[in-house]
Amino acid sequence: MAMAAGAGILAALVFSACAHDEAPGAGPGSRVGVVHSEPGSNAWNAGKAPADWHAEIERYHGHVGPWNVLGWRIGQAALREFKSQWGQHELEVVCYVPTQTPFTCLLDGLSVGTGNSQGRLDLRMAEVLACRQVFVAVGRKDGKGEVLEFRPQSGYLKSILNQPVEKLDALCQESARMPEEKLFSLRRVAR
Repeated sequence: MAMAAGAGILAALVFSACAHDEAPGAGPGSRVGVVHSEPGSNAWNAGKAPADWHAEIERYHGHVGPWNVLGWRIGQAALREFKSQWGQHELEVVCYVPTQTPFTCLLDGLSVGTGNSQGRLDLRMAEVLACRQVFVAVGRKDGKGEVLEFRPQSGYLKSILNQPVEKLDALCQESARMPEEKLFSLRRVAR
């Protein structure tokens, strides 16, 4: 009896997971195969860019730190360079960071900056072993064009590492105003 109940719960979970992948507006059973979300302006991508990026990082991440701001700035630069828009999910973003905070905070800034998310698999984390190896790679999902590598400037990283909590706000404000070339370098790589 317990096995039958467990199988029923599993079937319900599978149905719920598959229901998310139905075409928008389609009823149960109307899909053929699994339909995934598509890039661009459509029902899958109805999110809106935050009016206040600072407040959105705070809401999403719990606080705002210089690594979040760096991620937001890189995300905004990536959208500009690819002539894309927030939440259109046209880009793939891979963030290469050590798997510990504060480095991983870069991911949440990238999410707020681009509208991409780890759940949609268009924002991913890859592990590196040292802070000096940190970079973000961005390319178009359709495989066209080049890949952009955003590498934080070593001087900027030194200025934000191991800082006391009471300095975070000032560092964030400085990072938000700083010219991009002082925050990160941009390298174009052919596919």
